[in-house]
Amino acid sequence: MYKRCLYLIFLFSTFSVSAQEVENGESKVLMTRDYSVGLNFNTRGWGLAFDYGWQKNYKYKQTVGFTCTNIRHEKEHKIFGALSNSKGYYLGKLKSLVSFRPHYGGKLILFKAKRENGIEIAAKWSGGPSFGLVKPVYLKIEKIGAQAVDERYDPSIHNSGNISSRSSWFKGLGESKIRMGVFGKFGFDFNFGALKNSISGGELGVMLDYFPGRKIEIMYNNENSNFFSSLYLQFNIGQKLY
Repeated sequence: MYKRCLYLIFLFSTFSVSAQEVENGESKVLMTRDYSVGLNFNTRGWGLAFDYGWQKNYKYKQTVGFTCTNIRHEKEHKIFGALSNSKGYYLGKLKSLVSFRPHYGGKLILFKAKRENGIEIAAKWSGGPSFGLVKPVYLKIEKIGAQAVDERYDPSIHNSGNISSRSSWFKGLGESKIRMGVFGKFGFDFNFGALKNSISGGELGVMLDYFPGRKIEIMYNNENSNFFSSLYLQFNIGQKLY
């Protein structure tokens, strides 16, 4: 009889604790995978990002992803032509540079959210190849007695007096060249997801691109480089998966 009573007490206690955890939303089921898409704003431009992660252990995730942003020269300055419908252009800009970056990395959780509406803070790193698309700049040039025509920018003959506007970004795409390089990204991730299975927050950190070989001539008569660093702020939304 005594043993039977102890057994019943044990079963009741186990059931009570289990029910309380479910009621309080404290289930310890681990979300093992997640994905997110992001809008990246940085000191050299803006772009898009995607990340997919899977659990390595309780605190660490491995990630793969893709980031694409333009890379501007720090001396770029937009000006407008005399016409009211003129699109802004960058006087002296010879080429546009866009970097496509598949990458592999990791995410270490520094502070885990204890409940819904909590904040999760993690350190993130990633690295991989950087495919730099280098495209010549085309502008609309005024012609006497004729409409403006698209011409590849040549600082020896084009100036603010005969440039009316920028051309479509896709103009000159067929003349583009690819520069191979390497990429690194280091930052901190803040997830403010209202639900346990949601991702809603942002990242803050630094991005680095290096293209071995000659410097990439983005601006005319300015110091150019093959190494580009930028601070970034990225807004993410996504989903956690079992």
